[in-house]
Amino acid sequence: VLTVRDRSGSCLGMGARRTPPHGSHGSADISHDADSYPQEVEVGNVEYKLKLVSPTPARFQQLVTQLAYRLAEGRGRAVYLLGVEDDGALHGLCPRDMSASLGTLRRMCGHVSARMVVAAQRTKGVPTGRIAEVRIEQFAECAQVEVRIAVLGSAQAGKSSVVGVLAGGPGALDDGKGSARTLVMRHMHELETGATSSISQQVLGFDGASRLLNWTEELARTTSELCASSTRVMTLLDLCGEGRFLKTTLAGLTAHAPDYALLCVGADVGITAATRLHALLAAGLGVPVVALLCKADVADATSLGNLAEATLRLLAECGFSSPPHPPR
Repeated sequence: VLTVRDRSGSCLGMGARRTPPHGSHGSADISHDADSYPQEVEVGNVEYKLKLVSPTPARFQQLVTQLAYRLAEGRGRAVYLLGVEDDGALHGLCPRDMSASLGTLRRMCGHVSARMVVAAQRTKGVPTGRIAEVRIEQFAECAQVEVRIAVLGSAQAGKSSVVGVLAGGPGALDDGKGSARTLVMRHMHELETGATSSISQQVLGFDGASRLLNWTEELARTTSELCASSTRVMTLLDLCGEGRFLKTTLAGLTAHAPDYALLCVGADVGITAATRLHALLAAGLGVPVVALLCKADVADATSLGNLAEATLRLLAECGFSSPPHPPR
């Protein structure tokens, strides 16, 4: 594997996702004089609550689950508006109900290892009492870290097989005839041709000790179970290698905002025009690259050494600096 630095010279490594642009996860400013707010949406980290007074145990558990979801959407941060209807209408709470609602929210935070602060309160234009904006932040050691890796390379370079082996569980090694890639391909024509035409996402979950959590002794975990139990999540984005699917590859590199790119180079075909194009795209978008030489069993040591040197030259030509460690 050839590890390279990004264009700024920073050393590659596991880390948190990029911080989204300000406001991209929603924000709440109750200081203005609007008569209502936009209708609440199911995605994002902003939640409206009319009140949280004396919920039943079952309802309280639902509220905790909902808070955990909002924190996940905001990557450890959430905003709650108390005294606001789901449609954004301002209702307000009397002092007693506001105090009870804040107490319930504080208990909810205790169940997800988070802290809360009342950022602002408003009475102007509120029919009854006041509304409150509460900002919630999960403790850093409990916040989940996600890393997204876009798998690039020319057609038949071994991209889907690599993803299939990593995500396929124990005994998922490829048989040399493409068995591993069948675990991640989504369409019948992909299985028939061996060419990826869509974006396939495979999730790997790790605990605090870096143990892989994808499988129990008996069966694989679902994605929701995996994300709920993991402190670190790695999402592998298997992208297309053929030129006719370039728009799909570009969508994976932009809309999915990968933290790193894994550039697969097949030892049987070497560096192709598609390999060069994908490396240039990653460089242009500022995505750090890790190069992986695939199908090493079909080449001798001399050929692999030459291919490694050629790959390093390609990355240098694309603007990446020298790797901090020798190829291995």
